[in-house]
Parts: sequence; structure tokens; C-alpha cells
Amino acid sequence: MLSGGADHSSSVYREKVTQAYLQAIHTIDDRVTPFLGKATTRVLVQGSARRLAETYPFLHFLEKMPYTDVSPSVVHEQLGGVVPAQLAAGLDALLQECFAGLKELTGNLIAPHLLEEVRRQLEQTP
Repeated sequence: MLSGGADHSSSVYREKVTQAYLQAIHTIDDRVTPFLGKATTRVLVQGSARRLAETYPFLHFLEKMPYTDVSPSVVHEQLGGVVPAQLAAGLDALLQECFAGLKELTGNLIAPHLLEEVRRQLEQTP
């Protein structure tokens, strides 16, 4: 979903990509909380990370750490050795898995509209 930046190998790029996806998850949280409660997004992210851990092992830390606690130092520590293309693919898969879980919870009430909002948000990230 995210359009490419300049230097795809740098830690700055890695941090920028991660922050863009975390902001997208925060957007989901902001929209979902009034309907399903504060813990819903955290559970969606943790469950999604668990389901994707075999394909994207670098997401394992999100199984235990709330996404709200991810800081630049955590990104550097946990994701420093991940190839940027793999990082973007894993974060995109995480987001898609979250939307699949959200759709299971709410049907078409929230997920389709929110997915479009998040896609636009990610496309606007430099």
C-alpha cells in the first residue's frame, strides 16, 4: 500500500515505513474504539502478528508488545536487519490481517470504509 521513498535500504526509510503503518493502525483504533472498545485494536494486532509470525518472523514482537509502545528505538532493535521490501510486505500483511479480523467482528459496518481511509492515508505518506 505504501508508495516508495528515496533510500529503501536506510534505517530512516525503515522507520518511516513502520511509523506510517503504525499511524494507520492508530487510525483504525480511533475509529473502532467507540464501537468495540479500546482493547479491540490491540487484540487484532496481536492476533494478526501471531498468525503471520511464520511468514514474517520479525513481527513476533507485536504478539507481546502493544503497538502503542513501539518507538524508534524498538523499530531499530526489532526491525534493523529486515530488508525494507520484506518489512513493507509484512506490515501490509499485518494491516490486511487486522482488517480481516475487523470484518469478522463487524461485517461490512466498519471495515470497507475504514480500509479506504487507511489506504488513502498510506498513499499520501512520502
